[in-house]
Amino acid sequence: MEKRNKEHLFENLFQENKDKIYRLCCGYFSDDNDVDDLFQEIMLNIWKNLDSFRAEAKISTWIYRIAVNTALLFSKRQQRNRNLFLRIEPEIFIPQTKGEVPDPHQQLELENLQRCITSLAKQDRLLVSMLLDGLSYKEMAEILGMSVSHVGVKINRIKHSLAELMKEASHGKL
Repeated sequence: MEKRNKEHLFENLFQENKDKIYRLCCGYFSDDNDVDDLFQEIMLNIWKNLDSFRAEAKISTWIYRIAVNTALLFSKRQQRNRNLFLRIEPEIFIPQTKGEVPDPHQQLELENLQRCITSLAKQDRLLVSMLLDGLSYKEMAEILGMSVSHVGVKINRIKHSLAELMKEASHGKL
């Protein structure tokens, strides 16, 4: 691939995917420095592997796959280096609306939902993030190396877990 074309393609991919990738990074780390380092490493890996993209899957699926694999390796390396406690910052799941003042009841429900999502296992948080990003079950399956039916089962279980956690939150138990 010609350097100018590669740069142009990368810039477009960066603009289209930066928010999703950043959200994924936040799912692995709460420390801003770790999030930024992981984000940079993912982007570097996308750049380095751009020439090897074979169009066997959608490019967004390919990017997610690189992001997830890089995040897993980065996370293991970080844990090994400093035994880091991983948690997700709940704000990343709040849909940001410009100029719209949320209803106080809705705001409370969103905050409860954020806490509930935060309490999920790492892979479950990742699936929730992908679901909120509008990925199909097929895309999620390709990214995570699962079958589509397994993704569906996991999401169904996550929804049930979240419903139970939301009940507990509404009763002040969470």
